[in-house]
Amino acid sequence: MTTPLTAELLARLLPIIGEINAVLDPDQLLPTIARQLRSLVDYQMLDIFLPDKEGALVPAFVAGYAPEMGGVRLRVGEGIVGAAAELRETLYVPDVTQDRRYVAVVPGVVSELAIPLLHREKLVGVLNVEGSDPRAFTPDARNALQLLAGHLAVAIDNATLHKETRWYAGLLETLHDIGKETASILDLDQLLHRLADVVRRVVDYERFAILLLDEERGELVLRKSVSFGARGTQSRIKLSEGLCGAAARAKETILVPDVRQDPRYLSWLPDTLSELVVPLVYQDKVVGVFDLESSALGRFTDEHVKALTPLASQVAIAIANARLYEEVVRRDERLNREMAIARRVQHGLFPEECPSGHGWEASAHFLPALELGGDLYDFYDMGEGLLGVAVGDVAGKGTAAALYGAFASGTVRARAFERHRPPDLLARVNRTLRRRGLEGFFCTLAYAVFDLTHRRVTLANSGLPYPLHYRASTGRAEALEIPGVPLGAFDATTYSEMTLPLSAGDVFVFFTDGLIEASREGEEYGIARLRAQVEAHAGQRAGQLGARVLADLDRFVSGAAPADDVTFVVVRIL
Repeated sequence: MTTPLTAELLARLLPIIGEINAVLDPDQLLPTIARQLRSLVDYQMLDIFLPDKEGALVPAFVAGYAPEMGGVRLRVGEGIVGAAAELRETLYVPDVTQDRRYVAVVPGVVSELAIPLLHREKLVGVLNVEGSDPRAFTPDARNALQLLAGHLAVAIDNATLHKETRWYAGLLETLHDIGKETASILDLDQLLHRLADVVRRVVDYERFAILLLDEERGELVLRKSVSFGARGTQSRIKLSEGLCGAAARAKETILVPDVRQDPRYLSWLPDTLSELVVPLVYQDKVVGVFDLESSALGRFTDEHVKALTPLASQVAIAIANARLYEEVVRRDERLNREMAIARRVQHGLFPEECPSGHGWEASAHFLPALELGGDLYDFYDMGEGLLGVAVGDVAGKGTAAALYGAFASGTVRARAFERHRPPDLLARVNRTLRRRGLEGFFCTLAYAVFDLTHRRVTLANSGLPYPLHYRASTGRAEALEIPGVPLGAFDATTYSEMTLPLSAGDVFVFFTDGLIEASREGEEYGIARLRAQVEAHAGQRAGQLGARVLADLDRFVSGAAPADDVTFVVVRIL
């Protein structure tokens, strides 16, 4: 049993707990813990063991030990530390020579105190202190450390979660950028060349290869390699051979820490010790594999798998699109005619460019970067003074984006006339897109409902650039900051809304990033230039205001074709 803490000791503990809980960086947290504990216990050596992915306990931080301590790895139940983890109880051993469980690492240790760090019944780690004098671990000191153990577990768990969240957020941002980048590369050779750099942004590999499937021959063909040396002479692998063939057949990632232990490995590079193979799957069909190899044991981790798996989905789509484009090039004349027809069909799917109604007028402007665009817009006259407006942008450009955009637009239209609130509509559309299983595709979209009867507008957004709202009362245009996650990206996503009053002369401008990111010699058109045009011409008709923006954009880019789809909608309250 523990003895009650004195008021003096409790007063010393509170600031320690506060400082430890304030540190969210794991690299800073463990040294902070060691430094703070020094004020409570005169330990000779301290180590904080954390479980690895296999459940063994490894020292994540050590103080007072020789460098060889870093190689220690204890199974649960092994040594005093492992026993504390297994029993989930604090173990105090005044004389380690009398305890058969003791694992000697350094000489001179007399006493040891091992405290399991538990949070929500999960073993976060083990705090272990050792000393040459058992009197250093007084009842007060042991009592204080046990009380701190729960706070240390929470702090370590929070820091680990914070690190993983930051890593995952950065990964999502990188994958979003990569998705837009690779979706726009339609030449297969150029795409494969670019992918070597793209993959390095996610995994700092030693050797990398892309092999694509030749369905007719049932072989994987080497199309791009980095640092593979003589392997380039072995350019084909049967689907029945090697780790690459196994991953392609199973459509599953294969991670091998030691290829010497896996009979499937093909020994083309004698110094390879570990390998990671990620299949490129599109619509349940393998199009190829990523193959990463290293001369170090256990070079690849679960984090690499988590990073490369979604990237592989995007790349598979990009490769499928690139192969489709190769076919387009081979049948140029026929496809050009069909693309021209498709473009007319797409324009036919859009509503009229300058609609109007009681109390409002609008204009819509669409400039696709390619024959077909991935942007979309629509108006919904729902009666009773309600007007719905949607503007969206599918990741990427061209045929695939246009088709996905048409599907997304039809889904939004069907939900709009059910009169859902804007955030509910976005959530329902997101569920529909996710159920379709179109991995790698997503859509940013802003949706607004103008209630002309009650003079208010309600908006929700799923990642489109913030719309502009020009207030006639102030003569200024301001961005409506409504963030949101793109449609089709994640399950069970929810969205927020914003409601604003409407006044005569107010103007709303919804636009895709192709407008503000249009560039000339490295300079973007930008939100400030767009805002200036809106404020200068807000008194004109909606169509005239839109024409002014288009003219200014054309002057800015000197008549160059847009690099991305440009879409914007102007709504003016009369």
